[in-house]
Amino acid sequence: MVEKISTEAEFQTFIRERQLAARLRDAISFCKGALDITTVTDRKLDQEQRVGFERCLTENYLVKHGNDYFGKRDLIYIDLYGTEDIKAMQTSV
Repeated sequence: MVEKISTEAEFQTFIRERQLAARLRDAISFCKGALDITTVTDRKLDQEQRVGFERCLTENYLVKHGNDYFGKRDLIYIDLYGTEDIKAMQTSV
C-alpha cells in the first residue's frame, strides 16, 4: 500500500526519487543502445556483456557526473528496462 504524501518535505523526496529513477532509466537506455543489448533481463547477458554494461555506466555517468549521480546508495539494482522499454510497456496496455 502506498502512503499519501502529506508534507512538502515528503513531496520533495518523492520528486528527487522520480528524477533519480529517470536518470537511471535514461542511462540504461544509452548503454543498451551503445552495446546493442536488446534484453530486459540480466540473466540473458554473458560475462563480457555484464562487464561492458558496468563499464558503460561507470565511464559515461559515474566518472563524468560523480559517484552519487544515481543517488547516495550502496547498491543500485539494474533490471535493464530503459526509458524506451517503459514507454513501450505503458503504450501497449
